Amino acid sequence: MIWESYSSINRWSRLFTFLTSIIALSLLIGCVTGGNYGKTKRDRDLDNMFLRYEVLPDHNYYTSGGYNKPDAILALHKDYELDNTRTYWRFIPNVDYAQMRKWIDTIAPEQDYRYSNAYFAAYILDTDGKKIGAWYSIDPHATVQFLEGNKILVYTPTPELNIDIRGRRRPTSP
Repeated sequence: MIWESYSSINRWSRLFTFLTSIIALSLLIGCVTGGNYGKTKRDRDLDNMFLRYEVLPDHNYYTSGGYNKPDAILALHKDYELDNTRTYWRFIPNVDYAQMRKWIDTIAPEQDYRYSNAYFAAYILDTDGKKIGAWYSIDPHATVQFLEGNKILVYTPTPELNIDIRGRRRPTSP
């Protein structure tokens, strides 16, 4: 009788382990093959380019979070089309030195990388590591999904809402 209940428990335990392993393996395979995602690569020279108000040639510019004080600036090479159906990017035509200066002087007038609220620049890379755009945001990472054709989906940033009494972002760490 004891042997029969041990055998029953052992059978259920093996079944549970088997099913758990199948689920875990399915999730792992789904994460590895579940999308066509690019990545971002931080670059200090690109930071300096933004701080010098330089505009990338042959790129379309978009902002997120407001025209005058954006949470992010996205420069996307003209070979690619932004799928804006599920995000909140605003296309900005004819971006030049003066426009870039207005944005940078508003959002990062005294850039200090010691604080977590600093703006960061990163190149947007395709699945092969080729540079296809640039990202400048308070959020140092972007999720970039490649769709059919040359369409891409770039998710807008989710900056911390750590605001002081005057409405300015404050550093969260010294």
